[in-house]
Amino acid sequence: MKLTSKITRTAQVLIASCCLASCNYLDVIPPAQADFKDTMKDQEATLSFLYSCYINVPRSTPFQYHSFELSADESAAPYEYSNYQQQMAWGTISPTFYSSWGGDDQNIWTPSYNSLGYVHHFLSLIDDLQPIGVTAEDKAEYKAECYFLEAYYHFRVLQAFGPCPLITEKVDPGITNDEIPGRSHFDYCVDYIVGKLDDAARVLPATRPTNYLGRATSTMAKGLKARVLLYAASPLWNGSFPRQDWKNKNYETPGYGNELVSSTYSRDKWTRALTACQEALTAAKEAGYELFDIDAANRKADRDNLSLPFIPGREEDTEENRLFKERVRMFQYLISANEGDNNKELIWGQRIAIDGNNSGESTEWRLPNKVVKRSNGIFVGGWAGDAPTLYSVQHFYTENGKLPAKDPEFFSEDEWYTRFYEGTQSPALATDRLDGEDVKNDIIKLNAKREARFYAWIAFDGGQYSPKINNGGPLWLNLKNTNTNGFNTGNARNCVGTGYLTKKFIDPNIYYGSDGTRTHTAIRRPFLRMAELYLNLAECYAALDNTGEALSNLNEIRRRAGFDDLTESDITSDMTLTDWVRNERFVELFEEGHRYYDLRRWVIAPEMLKAGTRYGLDGHRVNPSFEEFNKPTLINQPFKWDDRLYLLPVWSRSGMDELYSNPQLVQAPGY
Repeated sequence: MKLTSKITRTAQVLIASCCLASCNYLDVIPPAQADFKDTMKDQEATLSFLYSCYINVPRSTPFQYHSFELSADESAAPYEYSNYQQQMAWGTISPTFYSSWGGDDQNIWTPSYNSLGYVHHFLSLIDDLQPIGVTAEDKAEYKAECYFLEAYYHFRVLQAFGPCPLITEKVDPGITNDEIPGRSHFDYCVDYIVGKLDDAARVLPATRPTNYLGRATSTMAKGLKARVLLYAASPLWNGSFPRQDWKNKNYETPGYGNELVSSTYSRDKWTRALTACQEALTAAKEAGYELFDIDAANRKADRDNLSLPFIPGREEDTEENRLFKERVRMFQYLISANEGDNNKELIWGQRIAIDGNNSGESTEWRLPNKVVKRSNGIFVGGWAGDAPTLYSVQHFYTENGKLPAKDPEFFSEDEWYTRFYEGTQSPALATDRLDGEDVKNDIIKLNAKREARFYAWIAFDGGQYSPKINNGGPLWLNLKNTNTNGFNTGNARNCVGTGYLTKKFIDPNIYYGSDGTRTHTAIRRPFLRMAELYLNLAECYAALDNTGEALSNLNEIRRRAGFDDLTESDITSDMTLTDWVRNERFVELFEEGHRYYDLRRWVIAPEMLKAGTRYGLDGHRVNPSFEEFNKPTLINQPFKWDDRLYLLPVWSRSGMDELYSNPQLVQAPGY
């Protein structure tokens, strides 16, 4: 996306010229300088200044998914990293913890408030400077973009830190500490954010041409509004916050006094969220957005000359098996295919590249340790640092669209960890893996007869990681052999050992050559896509006891996954409507940054993230046997939950202490 590079280049210049002195949110505006008027002398300069306001939308750090948002139960990182993600998962995060992987607050609090400074500074200048070539219509659009950004930055703080200070205008550089706002009531923050999004949506276009993808649109504004109000209606912020005694001490919110969270349930919040979700989905459809489909993926695969993936049990060349494999490939392309590939699902995304090499966000983080043997005899690969848990594996559906534990046509649970091929080698498997070893097929029954999204996004022992990644040929995973992708005591840092790896953000056309070449498409980080809009709407209908409409929206997602429609007969005490809604959301949005917030806003994090709940296979052995490896084992990390983990703490460290600088600001409860 061309706008991404424009934003980065412009911001580097402006940030340097603004001379921000420190990284606390007192520095919410750039100091006025004599040459700052040049930033709006004409339309080109004005747009460059505007682009600088986008610098943290979405957060453009390479490890944006390797922070606290990956600390939920979807996956685990190697113990040795001990980074911000794991400090959250272990319940040991503190206001003074600092990680070189992302800093004090994993790049939300400080950058958001600093970016708000640029937004308000832009708004303060656009009318006064009268830039050459900028029409009244241009100004209205630029202002609307700023309103959107103001809403976005406040929401990013709100969802991670809870009730937050609202910076509503350009702040006087001479402001005293006791004049800086403290946290506003959560509902007051929501109303302010929603108001800004409404203001933006009234002016912004519904879509952007290719060269301006990433700039705010009315469709993005309505989609973000739907998410904001969905969160506000959820139990955590709708009467079930665990610390009702958490209040301001020296700051009052108009109409709320010292209160920070609501103590009573309001059905009206769900009704309001429902209306916003309906409007967002309608607007997206009218703008031409739709779910990514097999036809679009097949056209992309034809251009890439990409073969169909191997699926255990579907070796026979039948129409049914070909369609299933095409569906798997579609879900692989869902993330990497861009708008030019006819991916009409992505409403708001950003292409992430590292060091200018087009490697994409965290490709190395997810890849197996050994991908290809180069001509010099040395293996190259990734860090194997993102390992799905057994919970994830068990909560993707079977090929019948049911949970493995609840599908009578699936294998019984006592068979899950036995060989699928009954001791024979699959005819689809190559005998030459990374080290030339003749390996029998060790795929377990839990990894067979599963849904398309499972095979698109989860990698397992004995399976094919990617069709052409290994010097033009497939890479077959052997996670039991230390000479291939198994645990190695000499490289324990880059092995989680759950028996699984993720493929969610890997381009299916990825290629590593023995000559050192590497080609693949940088992923499109989906911040907002059509599937979420359907799932948001389904959740609202379920909360308001409208089973029919909830199922209707769920079935839009399930049909794309290849399942029959759910009916009311599928709603039982063993699998309630809420269970179906939440699990569909878990699978479809797997590892896209939602799970962390979902578990908290549903107030089920204490149960789901407590100690003793995260299992994998026993992959922390050197050359284990099949039976030793395929044994459900508690992941050897000190995972635990504490209610203070509902919110991130505001950083508190000598010399850069937000709490010291702002006497109105109270810390999150429990820190």
